[in-house]
Amino acid sequence: MALLRKLSVVLATLMVVACASDPTSRDPANLTDFDAEKKLKEAWSYSLGDGQAEAFHRIAPVIDGDEIFIASSNGKIAALNKNTGKKIWKKSHDLRISGGVGVSGTMLFLGTSDGEVVALDRLTGKIIWTTPVNSEVLSAPQSDGDVVVAQTYSGEVHGFSAADGKLLWSYAAQVPRLTLRGTSTPLIVRGVVMVGFANGRVVAFDIENGAVRWEQRISVPKGSTEIERLVDVDGRLLALEDGQTVVATGYQGQVMGIDIGSGRPLWVKETSSYVGAASALGNIYVVDADGSVNALDGNGQGARWTQTVLARRELTEPVAFDGAIGVGDFEGYLHMLAQVDGHLLARTRVDSDGLRAPMIADGKLLYVYGNSGELVAYKLQDR
Repeated sequence: MALLRKLSVVLATLMVVACASDPTSRDPANLTDFDAEKKLKEAWSYSLGDGQAEAFHRIAPVIDGDEIFIASSNGKIAALNKNTGKKIWKKSHDLRISGGVGVSGTMLFLGTSDGEVVALDRLTGKIIWTTPVNSEVLSAPQSDGDVVVAQTYSGEVHGFSAADGKLLWSYAAQVPRLTLRGTSTPLIVRGVVMVGFANGRVVAFDIENGAVRWEQRISVPKGSTEIERLVDVDGRLLALEDGQTVVATGYQGQVMGIDIGSGRPLWVKETSSYVGAASALGNIYVVDADGSVNALDGNGQGARWTQTVLARRELTEPVAFDGAIGVGDFEGYLHMLAQVDGHLLARTRVDSDGLRAPMIADGKLLYVYGNSGELVAYKLQDR
């Protein structure tokens, strides 16, 4: 079983390539020429460690207040001013970071390849506590200030005391023999923590005691082979501004709007995605496993537009920024598409080692963390 699951990195890559809209070609689409209406101007950049290394991690930065926090797979963590990129502090720990960074109050949280959940002092980067778990942690632990929630690659979810790392509760999901390389990031809303699993389900827990509030199936296994039956919910869950809806995406399954209180499906759209969704202008933006970018009506009743020029380019989770939708690709290009109709607005190459981690935006700047460890902040301007 362990060997099969370790093969998931290779298989995931093969499947992304195989899910092509053009059945005659399995190669990534070539970049097309277009008349750029916008330009991406670099505001600042900062280099940290070895970034994602070669383990297919998706270590994403996180913003809280005026600070942005980043980590690298070889144990480096830094706090920067989000507006200027000026270093506030930088620490190097003997950690193999694979999931991070989470932030709550005065604490930061990381997960490691060695099966650890680590809490750090937000002001200094010093380790406060370390708690072992049974397998690697591939997504950022999340906290409401009292409880820290982390998911392991083996399908377990644990709640820890934020004060000292003491285990408060645990839940174990049945995990298929073969899965994609990744886990969803826990999402906390009003005392409920929601987690996506490799078995195609989203489960909501009471954050205080781990009691299951509800569970909803996003993807149903189909086919006769283990590859055909992959149904991972690995993308980050998206809480909409209405405060009532969470959007989940499933590989070889569906994108679904779920009522946070009851777990009832509000709308469903057939798709296949291994990354999370974005929202803006009343639309839901989803990147399919075949590389198409889609804008869905906010109520899930139909599609506004689909852009296919980036087919099979292993796109990142989309991000909404300044009237555009940004996606990165395996060659390190950042593409900006118009939110209203999906046409290409701008493009720049960020990192020749590629882009994999989710990008984040704060309204003024777009932050892109390249695989090699370069964090770059961009403005989007008229040409």
